[in-house]
Amino acid sequence: MSIFYNLLFLSVSFIFCTSSIAYCETIGERFHRETKHTRVQVLKDLIAPKPPKPSDFKEYTNKPKIKLPPADFRGISFEDALLKRRSIREYSKGAITLRELSQLLFSAQGITGKIYGTYLRTAPSAGALYPFEIYVIANNVEQLKQGIYHYSVRDHSIVLLKEGDFKKDLLKASIDQEMVRDAGVVFLLSAIFDRTRSKYGERGYRYVYMEAGHISQNLYLQATSIGLGSTVIGAFFDDDINRLIDVDGKKEAVIAVQTVGKL
Repeated sequence: MSIFYNLLFLSVSFIFCTSSIAYCETIGERFHRETKHTRVQVLKDLIAPKPPKPSDFKEYTNKPKIKLPPADFRGISFEDALLKRRSIREYSKGAITLRELSQLLFSAQGITGKIYGTYLRTAPSAGALYPFEIYVIANNVEQLKQGIYHYSVRDHSIVLLKEGDFKKDLLKASIDQEMVRDAGVVFLLSAIFDRTRSKYGERGYRYVYMEAGHISQNLYLQATSIGLGSTVIGAFFDDDINRLIDVDGKKEAVIAVQTVGKL
């Protein structure tokens, strides 16, 4: 019944908005308007209060940690990967190797250098603030128990948060998109918004969403380079996905889901 009433509400709202003299601004249009830059807004942003910056790294203590092998996999050339990159939604039953997982995680958020005390990473980030945390759902990975892991960037390791088979939960949360069940590994790209908002205020939300695309493309190209298939998913039930990794959906929320599997 709740679905019926939701559809009824949307239908009535649509009829009202299209028949009304006053224009009904959509949520997306309002977001774009309220986060856009104007000369006046830029000046206001300089003095506007901003949230304190959270820690640069999320740590899970007293959890099993697995050191990943060095990210030294050499696949096809960058140019060939660009030509061959496609969204691949069907995978074989082959297991992802730990070496492949290591390379994929490095491509997503691996540390590539350090400047003025800030660790630089493989994907660009506004102000080098790096709001993203990477969670891994291991469906079929050699030498790994099935479960949910967190990528520890600083020491290139993963931390086991929850052991078990989460394919059914992930399938329901992803609106029955079967690639999340069939993939060897599923990446959840989760953003801690205040890392970016602490400098850029509300405009920072735009930068966070841009960064999700940078990370996703890195995963796409790396998967293609080493002979794996990948696709990014934007359609999922947010609360269900966030609940899987125990984040609140406000201060930290999953922005994108990406599958990788054997061809």
